[in-house]
Amino acid sequence: MIPGILGFIVGAVLYGLTYQQVFPQIQKIAQVGAVVMPDLWSLSPYLFIILFALITVLLFYAIDRAGLQRKDKMADDKK
Repeated sequence: MIPGILGFIVGAVLYGLTYQQVFPQIQKIAQVGAVVMPDLWSLSPYLFIILFALITVLLFYAIDRAGLQRKDKMADDKK
């Protein structure tokens, strides 16, 4: 617990010390205005939704096949 708290403190100090030098440069790069993902990739919004849904389904399928889902403790107790 102590290393975690020290990490938070060191991170906050580093962020505070480097904010004035780093943030303006990041803001110049990241300033693209009010855009959405399909606009950034020049895709139809409907095609983007379909692709996102397919990727999500494939991810859930891969998690199920790999057996990485959360084990229910209540089911183990009833057996």
